[in-house]
Amino acid sequence: MSKIIDSIIGHAIGDAMGVPTEFCIREKLQKHPVVKMIGYGQHDVPAGCFSDDTSMELALIDSFNNKGKFDYDDIMTNFYYWLHDSKFTATDEVFDAGRTCIQAIINYSKGIKPLDCGLKGEDNNGNGSLMRILPVALYSYYKKIDENEIIKLTNDISSLTHAHEISRLGCYIYIRYVMYLLDGYSKIEAYDLIQKVDYSSYSNESIEKYSRILKGNIKKIPLDDISSRGYVVDTLEASLWCLLIHDNFEDTILEAINLGNDTDTVAAITGSMAGILYGINAIPKEWLDTLIKKDYILNLSHEFENKLVSFNRDVLIGTIIGDIVGSRFEMNNCKTGKNFTLLHDSCRFTDDSVMTLAVAKTIFNCDENYSNIKKVALKIIPEVGLKYPNCGYGPKFSSWLKSDGHEPYGSYGNGAAMRISPIAVAIKDVKAMKKVCGIITNLSHNHEDSINGAEAVCVAINMALNNKSKDEIIKRIEKDYFNIYDLKDKVMSKRDFHINCVETVKQAMIAFNESYDYEDAIRNAIALGGDSDTIAAITGGLAAAYYGVPQDLLDNGVQYLDNYLLNIYKDFNNKFM
Repeated sequence: MSKIIDSIIGHAIGDAMGVPTEFCIREKLQKHPVVKMIGYGQHDVPAGCFSDDTSMELALIDSFNNKGKFDYDDIMTNFYYWLHDSKFTATDEVFDAGRTCIQAIINYSKGIKPLDCGLKGEDNNGNGSLMRILPVALYSYYKKIDENEIIKLTNDISSLTHAHEISRLGCYIYIRYVMYLLDGYSKIEAYDLIQKVDYSSYSNESIEKYSRILKGNIKKIPLDDISSRGYVVDTLEASLWCLLIHDNFEDTILEAINLGNDTDTVAAITGSMAGILYGINAIPKEWLDTLIKKDYILNLSHEFENKLVSFNRDVLIGTIIGDIVGSRFEMNNCKTGKNFTLLHDSCRFTDDSVMTLAVAKTIFNCDENYSNIKKVALKIIPEVGLKYPNCGYGPKFSSWLKSDGHEPYGSYGNGAAMRISPIAVAIKDVKAMKKVCGIITNLSHNHEDSINGAEAVCVAINMALNNKSKDEIIKRIEKDYFNIYDLKDKVMSKRDFHINCVETVKQAMIAFNESYDYEDAIRNAIALGGDSDTIAAITGGLAAAYYGVPQDLLDNGVQYLDNYLLNIYKDFNNKFM
């Protein structure tokens, strides 16, 4: 998953986990700790309900999505809509709003300028700006703004409600820590780094308030000396402490909510950092499924991510990366579910990538109306394929490549679908696309299942490139081709190794439909087991058309190709993308 979505969902999960235990006495929770997501505790709300922490963060993200920048008037307007109209809430009601935030919003409603709305007294240093500052950290990291801009933006966003320097500094320490995590540093390395940051733009008096973080080792402080009150310094200390003493998402959040006192905010801030470290796939499924308005949060997060990160709806590289990621799991299925290194040293391209690029080269060399496609394909596909005799072809297809006549052999295998994505990219007209898809498929895989599977993949990619929803795509495939989810239970439980084209395409469609983004779709495909490289290749092409591939993943993925294949990829994209 993207770290943006990991952190925002981690924040919301922590918040929702902490809502029922807010204001509880620590001693009671230590004796009877909460171990699952519950509801109707200190607040009369159901399990999975997030509080003002997430609502105000979502209000900030929504404003950025609409304006393309941090517009302080628009942010304060969204805060007003949250407080007065229950917008951005889980259950269409506001609860647990902090007094400092409330007063700042009242100030704005009276016509006070946004940066003058925040309260400036030392007794106004609650955690209300820290709890919603995550989007500033994400923006600062992905937009690579300089340090002075980070400090100014942090101070300004905090000052909308919490204008005292202690609050502003707490936000800056947190933002710097989050940015180090985003940069790939371990939680210990990131902690060491925040102690070396230049804080000279803040007063010594404010810096001293954070001395246990900046000069000591917060991890070594005993539980009894960790306060989880709503004071911004205490909240930041408690959040870092919980993060540093555990090594997984679940235990980290349970520690935060069982500290008592301001548990929703401590757990939300902790969750945002744990989300970056461990990812959304490390969050217990029960917690994730219970989170209210999860899809709304995901959609808002995706939109925010698209404002910050460069994505490329590059179907070919999406297919190729899926193949490369799945290559090391084809005969030795992943035993760790969705948690694995995506691009590993032992990864390589296989026949899925070679044949995809062979089809791409065929399309590139055809005439404008594809009238000569069969002739061109019968020349180019064997020509490209035979350059890589040991890349994993099935024995019958290997014989087909080497034969003189290249006659079809009735195959129903998934090789028909894993190579077909270039056609959906190059040919926009669906009728023409289906015709060309049939010609390419029938060259070798002239079984009905191969034809249906390959055509379904083309149709799905075409729909994704035309911005159709997942629901529309799945309904179309099930209406015109086959029922996808009749396979689900069998796939999830038996991890069958299917080579049948239709069955493999079903697996890929499930992996795509149940994903959050491109990377998650690939992880779903690998977690299904079976013919991992081919499932992930088909999934990857469709997910790339729908979500786009993150630029950094694209850049890393192409490095696995040799120059010959890379040149085919570049030629095709230069012409058709």
